[in-house]
Amino acid sequence: MKVGDLRALLEAHGLAPQGRFGQNFLIDPALLTAIPQDAGVQVGEAVLEVGPGVGSLSRSLLDAGARLCAVEIDHGLAALLRQRFSADLAEGNFQLVEGDALASQERFHPEVEAWWAEQAAPPRLVANLPYAISGPFLARLPGRPMLGATLLLQREVAQKAAGPGSQGEWSPLAIRLALAFHTRLGRKLPPQVFWPRPSIQSAFLHLEPKADALVPEQEARLAAVLKIAYAQRRKRVLGRLRASQAGEWADALTELGVEEGARPGALAPEIWREALKRLS
Repeated sequence: MKVGDLRALLEAHGLAPQGRFGQNFLIDPALLTAIPQDAGVQVGEAVLEVGPGVGSLSRSLLDAGARLCAVEIDHGLAALLRQRFSADLAEGNFQLVEGDALASQERFHPEVEAWWAEQAAPPRLVANLPYAISGPFLARLPGRPMLGATLLLQREVAQKAAGPGSQGEWSPLAIRLALAFHTRLGRKLPPQVFWPRPSIQSAFLHLEPKADALVPEQEARLAAVLKIAYAQRRKRVLGRLRASQAGEWADALTELGVEEGARPGALAPEIWREALKRLS
């Protein structure tokens, strides 16, 4: 959809892009067509999209044969989507959830959780994510059954999620993602493929589930200890764990060769996995 058409569509519904919701709409037709292909969407697959906006990517996903669940927090855009996709909604190929995609305790909106649970096969995630929710959204993915995810993020966020940061330090989120998924960076996008143009660069993050990913109970246990370890990330990790009544983790990490002066960001994902194995 060209910028003029997009602007006219929004104005016809009394709407305009809302910065507080991170609304930067994709306007490159070739890119919108390519995204479902890049994501590996197959006919009949269940796909979750968060932040559909006016539905440009939604249309491409539906045309690729997806059975789509889209979550839109903006009430005005939700009304526009109901009108624009009335036929798809009636046919049952499109389910629209109006509200915040994120619920408490690393859960999704209740309607999304219900949709996810009722799928006969794991869903796939494809979204131009509102950048403000990227971290919390990604944190909800490890431990969940899914075919994979193709997510458009701020480039720096995508890079940090895919591995250690520029200083060689691992974040808690990157550790959890690395143990759950094969992660790789995809297309890098300039600001001009969006309207309004963001002031930052963007990139796709692709997640493919690992066969040896942690089971949900293990993932929850790891997430809890990482929260403790990184509460003061400049502190020594072993001392932090011992002081927080997680001494068994400190002992396991010591047995694996972690030195007393090590900080949490220096520990690679596999070290945490091996420590978890020793404590299981």
